[in-house]
Amino acid sequence: TLFPYTTLFRSSVPEVNQLSKSGCQIIDIRSPTSFGAGHIPGSISIWREGLPAFMGWFLDYQRPIVIVDDFNLDLDRVVRHFVRLGYDTIAGVLSGGFPAWTKAAQDIGTVPTCSVQQLKERLDKENPFILDVRDSKNWRAVGHIRGAHHIYIGELPHHLDEIPKNEQIVVYCDAGYKGSLAASILARSEERRVG
Repeated sequence: TLFPYTTLFRSSVPEVNQLSKSGCQIIDIRSPTSFGAGHIPGSISIWREGLPAFMGWFLDYQRPIVIVDDFNLDLDRVVRHFVRLGYDTIAGVLSGGFPAWTKAAQDIGTVPTCSVQQLKERLDKENPFILDVRDSKNWRAVGHIRGAHHIYIGELPHHLDEIPKNEQIVVYCDAGYKGSLAASILARSEERRVG
């Protein structure tokens, strides 16, 4: 069911579960820290302000879209981003936001995070696969972690075969937003240990 742009169709937890089973795209527009702490398994993390720049890289036009937020505030602007880019298959927004999902005792995915200091301590002891998803300009001009592998976030779906499936993966970017998006793409692609 397509929903009219002027009124948001609220999808209950059972309805979102049903849509998920039928192959819908679940787009989590919350912050990376909120997504990391808990999200609907299989959802894609694209923060609100990043929707215009990044949804075109990852979403298809045929499958229905469900939007997940915390409190479902100011969603008209969010919907406009989708519609302006031609995504008119919005099936709805999770009624009650992500808190409704947790209250209904549904499965929750998580993405562990770490500070720069924690990562340094970790690198002294371990050798995880480090994935830098920033653009090439930042990779060259600002620098990068020694030994990191560079794949721009928008190109990641075309390079998933370059990411190991049996190693711990650490993803980083400029501020965490593209890193969260990358982690959600990796988690969806196959079982990869991101953290």
